[in-house]
Amino acid sequence: MKFIMKHKKNKNTKEYLDAMGMCKLILKQRTMYPMKRIEYAIDYVKDKLIDQNGVIKIIDEESYETLLKEGAIFLLGIGQEQLKEILIKNNLLYWAAGRNKTQLKKKFNKGWNLSSFLTFRIFLLFEICIGLRQEGANQMRLPRGSTFKQVYEKGVKELQVQLTTYWDFITTEEFKYKCPDLLDDWSCNVVNRLMNLKSTLSNSYNEMSLVVGHEGHCIYLSLCKKFDFILVRVDNRWMNTVPSNTPHPKNGALIQPYLVAYFKSNGLDIDKNKEWLKEYIKNATILKDGDINESMMHLYCSGNNNPREGNALLIVKDWPYRPIQKDAENCYMRSHNFGYRIRLGNVVYQWFRNQESKSFVFNKTNYNSIINEEKTKYNGSENRVKGGNTLNISNATIQISSKQLKVEYEEIYNGMAMAQTLVAKAKIHTIQNEAFYSRDESVNQIYFELYLNLTERAQFRQFYQYKFPRLIQIIKEIDQKLVRFYFDTYVFDFQLIPSFSSLF
Repeated sequence: MKFIMKHKKNKNTKEYLDAMGMCKLILKQRTMYPMKRIEYAIDYVKDKLIDQNGVIKIIDEESYETLLKEGAIFLLGIGQEQLKEILIKNNLLYWAAGRNKTQLKKKFNKGWNLSSFLTFRIFLLFEICIGLRQEGANQMRLPRGSTFKQVYEKGVKELQVQLTTYWDFITTEEFKYKCPDLLDDWSCNVVNRLMNLKSTLSNSYNEMSLVVGHEGHCIYLSLCKKFDFILVRVDNRWMNTVPSNTPHPKNGALIQPYLVAYFKSNGLDIDKNKEWLKEYIKNATILKDGDINESMMHLYCSGNNNPREGNALLIVKDWPYRPIQKDAENCYMRSHNFGYRIRLGNVVYQWFRNQESKSFVFNKTNYNSIINEEKTKYNGSENRVKGGNTLNISNATIQISSKQLKVEYEEIYNGMAMAQTLVAKAKIHTIQNEAFYSRDESVNQIYFELYLNLTERAQFRQFYQYKFPRLIQIIKEIDQKLVRFYFDTYVFDFQLIPSFSSLF
């Protein structure tokens, strides 16, 4: 990808064409996450925990945690320190979101910090699979009527789905802005992967799940192969975002996932349907960061051109009804839970969720007291400057920034110095003479409008998502020169601002 960006200005050069050809070939060869890699990582940890006679080795807690992390980073492609940081920083967020607590100021909500959430969930699932792999050597109580082998196989299969979602998300985020010409190859590969999934004749599902939605709201697009059907399902529980003409199945305050399209995998119109699905996936990927109305009209096929062939009612009737969301809070998890529950079945799904809470990552914190403390901090920080100029932000923050940046208060207030510092911290040197920032009171966010080209936007986003994972909540493209970044105010005030002193 770096080579493509280097030669992007002249797309007719041999270097650029060769690099594009290589990327297209790599995308064409993508598969579901390899099961052999998953089994290798699990066996690596298991063999360090149990000797050849099946006896558990004596190992201290710290060594056990290190082993789990070593296995997980092999699957996730990140460093052990990065994984450790994600587990430490996000354990409260995951715990609270799992109980639908939304009063936390520090949160994933209303944003696109999907990689941290998926990393955390995958790690928990990996830890559970390690426990199941030690059949007979642990004290796990399984769901009634289940064997270790049955539950383990379901867990490993789900781990494969979630790892595929994780790597698909990383892949699209990498090339979507830098090289959108690859989107056709990407969506074609997804359709081919779906068609190559094995058909199931039981209650199990063979599927993959893509991250879609719109600016500020996370939805998952699940592509399933069951019996001889191809099913396209939208996993979303926020009904206010659904187009009004959508015949969405509801039961009072409960909602089912929405079946967008279905057709036979060996039907007469299979080529036509595959082409429709390819375009549908491509545009859903493009619109993920876009306007709510355009994205949702597309996802729910308000144009009525979606294929619906045969009778899939016997499959859909078993999908769960879950409480309707009234807003986007915890959408990254609640939307994901739809597919998680469908793939495992209600009983096994609930068992896995209960096992999550037993992980070592949750053992060292009094969560209720922290939530109360966070709530107090949050309520106490509401005394902000309102009205006035472009900037509505706390005077305390401005004064701290003025002192740390060694510039006058007014230069901070009009946004220029702050914007220039932000881009400089990300090793970008574009002058921000006309940039500004303001506060959106409706969502308690600060937004910056910065002058950055496409390459600089990607660099800016990647830098701050790595350094301050919960800082960037929304990205809105204004035009080719101007982009708007929405920041979480808590992370901005108490993490980012104090870090500015390191620049001077």
